[in-house]
Amino acid sequence: MSILVISDLHLNPAEPQGLAALAALRQKWAANCSDLYILGDFFEAWVGDDDNNAFVEATVAELQAWRQLGIKLYFMPGNRDFLLGKDFAQRVDWTVLSDPQLVDFYGIPVLLSHGDLLCTDDLAYLRWRHYAHSRWLQRLFLALPLWLRRKMAQKARQKSKHYVQILDPIKMDVVPSAVLAWLKQAPSSVLIHGHTHKPGYHICYRDHRAFTRITLSDWHDGAHVLVWEKDNSARLI
Repeated sequence: MSILVISDLHLNPAEPQGLAALAALRQKWAANCSDLYILGDFFEAWVGDDDNNAFVEATVAELQAWRQLGIKLYFMPGNRDFLLGKDFAQRVDWTVLSDPQLVDFYGIPVLLSHGDLLCTDDLAYLRWRHYAHSRWLQRLFLALPLWLRRKMAQKARQKSKHYVQILDPIKMDVVPSAVLAWLKQAPSSVLIHGHTHKPGYHICYRDHRAFTRITLSDWHDGAHVLVWEKDNSARLI
């Protein structure tokens, strides 16, 4: 059996191929997958658990299909879908993880993160994140009419696209010193994260210890997944 780790699907009704790719992944790994970890930005945007449109219902049905196979689901909020709440979690029967989260992959301690907290050079984003994650602001936003929340989310996505275009790409990447600080504090030498859309393996050394950082891919050109095998080999496909 294998553990699958994915992130940055950015599911939205304008691009139904993302949900189709998730279904294809399920069909491919149905007999050989024990756990599916989703490390944030599962949806392009999320304005509240009461937004049960047709696309959301189709996504719920797909996640329920994974659970019906006996596959455990774990979800870590990203910067796009941190408002996914308890009602949605109960419907799809997934476990919500904190960020970062230490897990056990076949006896190996692995640190998981969405990845945005490691982009410590992007101070403007981190300030926005601090306010966006405040409980009082979230309650205020969720109390607004659904139509208004949808409109505000659309404008926020437009601003985000503009921000990414003008920002120095280096500032949008994780900072190696932040990675090492996390790994030194946790009893782990492996970090897996998404967010940056720059898939790959990175090895760094500190105090005669080797640390591995695995970056997941986004799904804009199809399904991409990290497969962690029972022999503790890992591959990005």
